[in-house]
Amino acid sequence: MQIDLTGRRALVTGGGTGIGRQFAESLAGAGAHVVVCGRRPEPLEQAAAEITAAGGAASAVTADVSSEDDLRRLAEAAGPVDVLVNNAGYGKLGPWTEVTPPQWREVMAVNVDAPFRLAQLLVPGMIERGWGRVINISSVYGLVTGNPFFYPDFDWDSPAYVTSKHALIGLSTYLAVRTGDTGVTVNTISPGMFPFTEANRDRISAESLRRLREFTPARRPGDVQDLASALLFLASPDSSFVTGQNIVVDGGWTLW
Repeated sequence: MQIDLTGRRALVTGGGTGIGRQFAESLAGAGAHVVVCGRRPEPLEQAAAEITAAGGAASAVTADVSSEDDLRRLAEAAGPVDVLVNNAGYGKLGPWTEVTPPQWREVMAVNVDAPFRLAQLLVPGMIERGWGRVINISSVYGLVTGNPFFYPDFDWDSPAYVTSKHALIGLSTYLAVRTGDTGVTVNTISPGMFPFTEANRDRISAESLRRLREFTPARRPGDVQDLASALLFLASPDSSFVTGQNIVVDGGWTLW
């Protein structure tokens, strides 16, 4: 299946590094003009420049998605977005009994509030044009709570992150119902173990990787291309009858 997004505009939050950058490159490779957003201008500008040098179309907007003012500015700068990829994510490790209200709200602001506000700001335009795709990036920890067995090198506990990722899946299903007959679809991708991304490369030890492989039916960790393939399908016209779904890309890890 050849994905053609020529003439479409896509916004990828957290699009300057890691999985978000891979998403941006893949969407640009399919013909979309991609707007990458993040807090740090340097990786954003580098990502946009390299996408453009490779023959794609991209622009960068520096914004903090936990800021209402920045969200409004981002929505205006991005223009008429056809594909919204809520990829920006944040989490903190720490015992659940010690999480403070500000720490809790900080995670929720990025992982739940920002996707909802961007939907409010951008989806009405999609509905007017009769076509749109919203793709929220959750996690397998939006399905399960996390097993410390897989992280023997540190004390794994991230209550706000786990809760927020469950909530993001719920937000997707709610919005899918509300936009069901408008030409706009809303779906979620829940990545499994992707230890070689920028965010995880220095955190996942050799022993963690061994345990993750052993308990994954596919017997391998994920590659960013695995996620990009799922994203391109959900962003494409061919996915018009797929909405409210959570696509779990984990090699079967959550099946055991």
